[in-house]
Amino acid sequence: MSRSCLWMLILCAPSFAQAPDTAFFETKIRPVLVAKCYQCHTSTMKPPMGNLGLDTKAAMLKGGAGGPVIVPGKPGDSRLLAAIRYNDPDLQMPPSGKLSDSVIADFETWIASGAPDPRLGPSTAAPAPAPLKGMSIEDGRKWWAFQPVRELPAPATKPPVWAKTKIDSFILAKLQEKKLKPSPIAQPDVLVERAYVDLLGFKPTYEEVQAFVNDKSPKAYENLIDRLLASPHYGEQWGRHWMDVARYAEDNSTGEATNTPYPYAWRYRDWIIEALNKDVPYDKFVKLQLAADLMPGTPREDERALGYMGAAQVYHKDQRLSADVTYGFLTDDWDERVDAVSRGLLAMTVACARCHDHKFDAIPTKDYYGLAGVFASSMRAERPTFDVDPQVEARFLWIQRRLQDLKYSADLLTNEASTVVDSAPRVAKWKAEIESLHTEMEGLRDKYPQLVQHLERFWTFPQPRPRATQSPNPPAAANATPGTQPPAAAAAAVAPPPAAGNGGGGRRPGPQPNDPFMQTVYDAAQYIDGTDKQYTMIVYKPGEARDLPVMLHGNVTSLGEITPRHFLTVLSKGDSTFHQGSGRLELANDIFGDGAPLAARVIVNRVWGWHFGKPLSATPSDFGVNGEKPTHPELLDDLAARFIAHGWSLKWLNREIMLSATYRQSSKPRADAAAINADNSLLWRMNPRRMDIEAYRDSLLRAAGELSDQMGGPSMDLDNATNMKRTVYGKVSRTRMNNLLMQYDFPSPMQTAATRDLTTTSLQQLFLMNSQFVHNLSATLAKSVEAESDMPAKVRALYRKVLSRDPSPKEVDLAVTYLNQGAMEQYAQILLSTNEEIFSR
Repeated sequence: MSRSCLWMLILCAPSFAQAPDTAFFETKIRPVLVAKCYQCHTSTMKPPMGNLGLDTKAAMLKGGAGGPVIVPGKPGDSRLLAAIRYNDPDLQMPPSGKLSDSVIADFETWIASGAPDPRLGPSTAAPAPAPLKGMSIEDGRKWWAFQPVRELPAPATKPPVWAKTKIDSFILAKLQEKKLKPSPIAQPDVLVERAYVDLLGFKPTYEEVQAFVNDKSPKAYENLIDRLLASPHYGEQWGRHWMDVARYAEDNSTGEATNTPYPYAWRYRDWIIEALNKDVPYDKFVKLQLAADLMPGTPREDERALGYMGAAQVYHKDQRLSADVTYGFLTDDWDERVDAVSRGLLAMTVACARCHDHKFDAIPTKDYYGLAGVFASSMRAERPTFDVDPQVEARFLWIQRRLQDLKYSADLLTNEASTVVDSAPRVAKWKAEIESLHTEMEGLRDKYPQLVQHLERFWTFPQPRPRATQSPNPPAAANATPGTQPPAAAAAAVAPPPAAGNGGGGRRPGPQPNDPFMQTVYDAAQYIDGTDKQYTMIVYKPGEARDLPVMLHGNVTSLGEITPRHFLTVLSKGDSTFHQGSGRLELANDIFGDGAPLAARVIVNRVWGWHFGKPLSATPSDFGVNGEKPTHPELLDDLAARFIAHGWSLKWLNREIMLSATYRQSSKPRADAAAINADNSLLWRMNPRRMDIEAYRDSLLRAAGELSDQMGGPSMDLDNATNMKRTVYGKVSRTRMNNLLMQYDFPSPMQTAATRDLTTTSLQQLFLMNSQFVHNLSATLAKSVEAESDMPAKVRALYRKVLSRDPSPKEVDLAVTYLNQGAMEQYAQILLSTNEEIFSR
């Protein structure tokens, strides 16, 4: 076996294809096309402007009089993108005004991803369909996903012997309808590997496999599941699943001063892991993430859960822009929250109703703004992890945000004031307010020194660059260049004292991850102050709530009627209006009140998908008209009802699924069954699954004996050669995703993830060939078998460490033949790179 065999082992991995996720188009692209483009560019017009229709996929790809306007996968070659960027003075669309930078970035992202577009629309041979109006509320309340859940009797099957849990009766009944039989139970070594990967997120060792294989107890498998559910590593694995839904990350997509990173996001991650290990009921688990600070009796440590919103994406707001433009960026923040909550928790695409009533589902625009008002009344903040007097804390949270805005503004106009006329008075005013707040907080230093220290970074300013020549005592007027620094008298009046412990007033470093703070939110209404035409300020009113007007076509300058904050009408049985503060707690209660049947179906469907590789409904973040109905609706309803009856216990749900005969089936293909049900939607076998990158990296580390058991703490860079902690503790960035995560289909944390795509690319194989990480593990493995007596023993020891089994005689012969010419380190790398290592059977 030559070194080229390594390439063969790696490159022969099976290829997988998956339909692109069109949720991004539905939430980010279609609403803009409808609001800004359809009035001139619909293919039913005779002809449309420029012979360009944008209302169907075919018309958009065909283009207009000037040729194609989009080239999927190539933003730089797409004329549509150039038009909305206003690059060409003769081609600027829409003519009513340039779209916001964030919307333009969405179009670029969409085109770069291949421009997935689910629209069919009219053809030249068929009449135009009636305008889409969506469902009425009355019809919507009849939709399958919104019906009450109830336990159902197990279907009768023949013979019933195969079934081990109630789940199996539903699966077997569908199989028998198609004259199919389930597959036999998997071998014990396969079952134990499957259970470890599913519950703990890494493969078992050889010793752990043998312990299960040799356990002859009739409850051996049941005991295994219970033991793994009790492991602290369970929370690490299932916490990572939830973090996909929660779009967990530790910074924003860009790094300007208005949307700084989240240094304490890791505390939210650790809370997720701890809560799942404790089996906190799912309804409480979610409520804490929305409103822990508003739930009476909540321990301070549980306020870490608010990182769900406190570390969410925010967009840069250059406040030198107009009030309307800045307001538009602010509404994008709220839109992100509406989308994350509605799709992540309820599988409803509420964000599609931002510009108009939903075109398919029973979601009026009023419902969108009823939810958006909740998030317009909630402000992110870094809250202390220690107890503080409530009044002091409330003031601290407001001052923290106000200081950041004032400091940003003063720095901006001191150093980049070319676009703002007469900036010096503004800067002096802001610095005076900073000093006033500084004085106020200094009064708390004795009692709450950490609060004051947390704010010290806002009290120093960059010094203006000295002139090349300067008189010894320049007059104040000569020393005050408009737009670059305040007058000398004003500067002296606001000069801060030296920062405590910082030796002479030097700049204190920014927040450190170990500082005792956490990313959270608190109730505060957000407004735009446009009184200064040169500079827009954002105002936060603590303790207040805000009802938003309907923004016609999503335009902040076209305001309709005020909409009270409220829950989704189609799910509500009575008055759905929120009256308590921001409404976050009422929203959380309604999700698990009137919305409980839907919320239960959604999480049960997700958990099923995380176990089987495919959920019962193939669109776990869209249970609406555009989504896929479940393959086994009765099973989903029954399991959701029993999940609620068992106290919303995720561990119960995991156990119930994993004890089923359906889950225990062999994954071996069968030609007879594949001929009838090729996609295995009826589950006549278990789906073989490629491990996600977290489980793969952790399994590689564990095989080499390098995986650390240390849990929690600040995130570490995954590229750090000394980082042996589990992958869940690696840094997750929206600005620059880690290359390893990106190559292995890690979801974008810019939005809630429905599923993970599955790709097989040459870059993955190049990683296995060239990564220093893999080379280091290979060297460690080679060294670990040096003491074995002979070459076959070394090979056997290596197989046990990497693949948790003994090699066959043929495998030993091939390995020895190779090792007579090659190195043990290279052979270890081959084993680490095999399909057997990355796949779970």
